[in-house]
Amino acid sequence: DCMSAFFERDGDRFSPTALTRGPWDNRAQHGGPPSALLLHAMTARLDEASDVTFSVARLTTEFLRPVPISSLTVAVDVVAGRTAARGSGTLIADGQVVMKASALFLRHRNDVAPRTLRPEGFSEDPWPAPDEAEPFTFEFFQSPEGYHRAVDVRLLDPPWGATPARVWIRPTADLIAGEEVSTHEAAVVVADSESGLGPPLKPAEHTFLNPDLTVYFARRPCRGFVGMDIRSQVGDAGAGISEAQLRDAAGVFGRSVQALAIWPRG
Repeated sequence: DCMSAFFERDGDRFSPTALTRGPWDNRAQHGGPPSALLLHAMTARLDEASDVTFSVARLTTEFLRPVPISSLTVAVDVVAGRTAARGSGTLIADGQVVMKASALFLRHRNDVAPRTLRPEGFSEDPWPAPDEAEPFTFEFFQSPEGYHRAVDVRLLDPPWGATPARVWIRPTADLIAGEEVSTHEAAVVVADSESGLGPPLKPAEHTFLNPDLTVYFARRPCRGFVGMDIRSQVGDAGAGISEAQLRDAAGVFGRSVQALAIWPRG
């Protein structure tokens, strides 16, 4: 069923399903799925190019123009060293480059698990489990079919509409039909929704598009819900920022950040 995935592979091209549709324009994709698609392609190329095991430490995607819900071509390049590898990628639609990505991968080692230098008695604040939180549905999508139908969201601090905000979220669709999604890719799919889950302003009065997304990983996330502790703010000249500490059932694993372009509606 193509509607249980964000993309279908068609040879060396990818066809987006309606689940990629974003909130601002029914012809354009949400930023999460294509960002994860670029990470998927860079990771696959790196696995082919190197016999060293790497894990992604940082992904940055740049949205050069709205990503249409039409056939996409992915072009990637990787350069691997002994400790680090770097990837770059572009997403092409209708002959135009619509997205760019860069990634830093670090050598994955199983013989390094140091205790961090935390103060005596330090422990991360435990969160209530997802099933103890309030289910949430995005209200500001213009179409009944879209990204909001492919994520399971639970609010820990209702009501929705401001930050700080803590949410649990997981994708309920595969990234690519018939292919297992990595936990890194699943985290990227949901990380791009941070400004929508923790809006800096009322969505009925302003749009807040993010021209970029950066996600840092300290470790591989566990499978399941991603917790996002979100802070969003705006300046006085049409710019803002949204950032989130990312966690899973085992604790904090990373951080994500978006720049925001703020526009009044109407």
